Amino acid sequence: MNVLRGNTPLRVASLLLAVGLWFGIAGRQTAERGLVVPVELRNVPRDLELTGDAVNTVDVRVRASPGLINSLQPGAIRAAIDLVGAHEGERIVQLAQDQIEAPQGFRIVKVTPSLLTLNLERTQRKTIPVRPRVIGRPAPGFEVGEVVSRPAEVHVAGPRSRVQEIESAFTEPVSVAGRDSTAIETVSVGLEDPLLRLEEGSRVEVTATVREAHETRTFERLRVVARGRAARLEPSRVTVSVEGPASQVRELAAGDLQPYVALPAQGALPRRFPVAVEISSGHAGISVLETRPAEVSVHVSRQGSPP
Repeated sequence: MNVLRGNTPLRVASLLLAVGLWFGIAGRQTAERGLVVPVELRNVPRDLELTGDAVNTVDVRVRASPGLINSLQPGAIRAAIDLVGAHEGERIVQLAQDQIEAPQGFRIVKVTPSLLTLNLERTQRKTIPVRPRVIGRPAPGFEVGEVVSRPAEVHVAGPRSRVQEIESAFTEPVSVAGRDSTAIETVSVGLEDPLLRLEEGSRVEVTATVREAHETRTFERLRVVARGRAARLEPSRVTVSVEGPASQVRELAAGDLQPYVALPAQGALPRRFPVAVEISSGHAGISVLETRPAEVSVHVSRQGSPP
């Protein structure tokens, strides 16, 4: 027992030495970890836009003690690129290790890719028309007529080359399925290019007119008359095609259409005059699509009075 007691200080010293060696060795142990790190652009000039295939993330390998590696939280490490003083055009940025922000105790081992190409363009603005979208089929006997958007135009902004290419904006679809009356909806506006943005409101009111289905009908050999002074017309008969609501078109008679040329009462006349068509009252929905021929030759009579 005395021998054991006499060795106690030596044993304590040996234990302390072993513990110290263990901590020394453990302290020198390291671990590595690969991370996908977001790329943050700072101090981007207000009048410049980033175009092309932007690199939003880079791969970073970090080294630290196992305890720190295991305690690493998402977002604790990020890459920062300062664009203060940048100009329009292509810019190559070397993403050095000192541009990777990491908590104390971490060392950046590798960044991939380390070179980034940024394309910067001037901001441009433009006013473009809105193209409403309509889906579905109206009720039998009805069709979609005029489709309008209010406002009819929107203002967009973005990189100059992208703004120059865009011609119109589109809307969410407005359904007219099974309808026999006009559809009015407030819908959102979209742009095909994700690099462009709307400068003002992103919603418009779309009116899709649902009307009675229209038909066309052709009347042949209708006599053309001269108004204003007596004249001989060649040819004296024309063919007239009309369009309108089916019910009105079917009720229309040849006598409801009067082709004519309007001649001045005095003075020389050109050899050919355009043919106009008068539609009798009660057919407000009817319109003239075509007159064949569209012009006739005019031969003024020396005698006679205007019709």
